[in-house]
Amino acid sequence: MPSATIRRVIRLGPISVDETVASRWTRFTDWSSTAGLKIVAIVVVAGLATQVVAFVARRQTRRLDAERREQAGAERGTATLGAHRQALVGAVRWAVNFSIVFVSIIWVLIEMDVLAGIFILSERQFGVGDLVRVGPMTMVGWVEGLVEEVTLRVTKLRTLDGDLVTVANGELRQTVNASRDWARMIVIVPLDRDVDLEPVAARLDQVGAALAADPKWTPLLIDGPRVAGLDDLGTSTVQLRMVGRTLPAQQWKVARELRRRIAVVLREMDIELREPPASEPPTVVGADD
Repeated sequence: MPSATIRRVIRLGPISVDETVASRWTRFTDWSSTAGLKIVAIVVVAGLATQVVAFVARRQTRRLDAERREQAGAERGTATLGAHRQALVGAVRWAVNFSIVFVSIIWVLIEMDVLAGIFILSERQFGVGDLVRVGPMTMVGWVEGLVEEVTLRVTKLRTLDGDLVTVANGELRQTVNASRDWARMIVIVPLDRDVDLEPVAARLDQVGAALAADPKWTPLLIDGPRVAGLDDLGTSTVQLRMVGRTLPAQQWKVARELRRRIAVVLREMDIELREPPASEPPTVVGADD
């Protein structure tokens, strides 16, 4: 998990009470000058629109009343037609006003990030206790942590450094849930190019099988780790890749234990781990096949 990135971006150092109040006031004023003004404008425009609809409907009703009085002595069918037209005007007025209010409410919910919260909860994108990565957000980028609270307006994440990050649901453009279904575990073993790979790969497969058979670790594993092949071939180093599947958010814990066992076995085989030289680009750990 990229905890170093989170620490660099999010950790703000000691914050006094005065600074906290000032920052909250700054956020409130920023929100008021943007989304707040939009909400006020939406409400005002919606109110004016309903008044215009009411004015037009009243004029139309008065015109129909005048026509009915002029036709008071006419046939009964004509009077009935006038009453039907008045009822139709009332129905149209109600439908138009309902549409204006409905659109305005949806627009306001969007500006307050509430609608995004409704979608998150209804679609079950993540829940409390899930390990998620969200973003990218302006000036912050991606944030990763455990979900501590989800409301209609905000989501609160606890990073590995212990920081509590509050994110407006409207800012959650993309979410990666590491606690859903299963997770992939990848361990890269860098070796000297002159090492005989066949016996090393066979011993690593034995390490993976032993880990999968261990009662302490079996409940966390879906597929036991095994050597997937040669991940990188450098001028002086090679890298073997071990791949397995674990329960959600358990891949790091299992990978740490697997690395410990690999280190013990390689020490017994008198094989040293080798890092690629600076001229060789490092292999990205965590990429799928």
